[in-house]
Amino acid sequence: MKYKGYLITPSTTGAKCYSIATEGRGGKIPDVMSGVFTSTGAAMQVVDLYLESKEKKVKKDDEEVNQS
Repeated sequence: MKYKGYLITPSTTGAKCYSIATEGRGGKIPDVMSGVFTSTGAAMQVVDLYLESKEKKVKKDDEEVNQS
C-alpha cells in the first residue's frame, strides 16, 4: 500500500509482518523506518512520526534563519 510517499509491503521475513520502502526508484529510508512492523497501522504511525519530526526541524531551522 502507498502511504505518504512510502510503500508499506508484506515482509519476506515473517507472516503478518510489514516493512517500509521508498516509493519510486531507490532511495534510503531513515533508520527509524527500517525493520519489521506487526501491522500496517504501526508502520503508518512510524511514517507519521518521522514526517512530523522532519517538519518541526525544518520550521525550527527557518525560524533561526529569520532571526539572523
